[in-house]
Amino acid sequence: MEAGAPTTTAQRKLSPGVRAGLDVARAVAALYVVAHHAVELPGMMGVIFSFGQEAVLVFFLLSGFVIFANERDRSARPRGYYLRRLRRIYPPMLVAMAVSTALWGLGLIDPSPTWQSAFGTLFALQDISFLKPGVITDPYLGNDPLWSLSYEIFFYLIFPLVMMGWRRSERATRCIVPVASVLAYSTYLAAPNHLSLVVAYFLIWWAGAMAAHLYLGRGLQLRHAIPEFVGLLGLCAVAGVGVAVYGFAGLGYFPFLVLRHCAVVLLLFALLFTPVRTLLARLSTPVARVAAAVAGISYGLYVVHYPVLIQTGATHSWWVIPALIAVVLLAWIADKGTSKVLPRAPRS
Repeated sequence: MEAGAPTTTAQRKLSPGVRAGLDVARAVAALYVVAHHAVELPGMMGVIFSFGQEAVLVFFLLSGFVIFANERDRSARPRGYYLRRLRRIYPPMLVAMAVSTALWGLGLIDPSPTWQSAFGTLFALQDISFLKPGVITDPYLGNDPLWSLSYEIFFYLIFPLVMMGWRRSERATRCIVPVASVLAYSTYLAAPNHLSLVVAYFLIWWAGAMAAHLYLGRGLQLRHAIPEFVGLLGLCAVAGVGVAVYGFAGLGYFPFLVLRHCAVVLLLFALLFTPVRTLLARLSTPVARVAAAVAGISYGLYVVHYPVLIQTGATHSWWVIPALIAVVLLAWIADKGTSKVLPRAPRS
């Protein structure tokens, strides 16, 4: 290969430091979400654990990075790609729904199941209605963390379609995605609806994917990520207009919530192009093994902790210790156990 020539995905793989960094980020994000819901601290100390949704945005960025790195070429064969994604995202979600149903049947959680929330969650239509308008249905039995799965499933579904355009013109696709997301949020402000919002948030996931593209190719340099930076800045600008039009209802509520999300993602994306990236990869290596163990059940922790710890009130009683043990066991079943009994999806 000529000196200075860009490497390809096939020529360059994720380094052990980057893999360790990804595992640490997944583990920390999952544990933070659990702490966000379970830990109550007074005064300013409570602010430390008040950014649960931002931790979910980290998951979006990581998901985009990992899916692009692993599925860029394999997405050209949609059958295998969709089977792998279906096998990954649905079993833990179904375990979480079964856990919620069992707890409700035992009278340990208050919300009653509805067909609308059950089918809405299964078909990726759920979100949290008291935070934003245009929501079709709330997550099944009040398991609020499931809100993000409707976004993630949409990102999985649309990725092979976007990659069809990518294979025709990478440059055009990298311009179209940010424009489409900014326009989608503009339509959401005009007429709040779930589809417009998830299309708008696709840019967050796509920014992670483009970080993987640049890392595996020309390298993470700011000048190579202009379309994504411009798109995220555009989302911030439109979200700012939304705050001006709708007014300020609180830091954690629409419309400021979306501005907060966009600004945080812009900051996180920018940090990838600074020495902070290398420092985090270096710091992650010594704890790689522990982080990988936690990251391996991070999705399970995310989907089962809320009904078991929070909705049952276990965090306010001596039941918190057995409840924590139950969360870890159920997370293992959701993430690892189900994969052992399901047939393997094709890898190529």
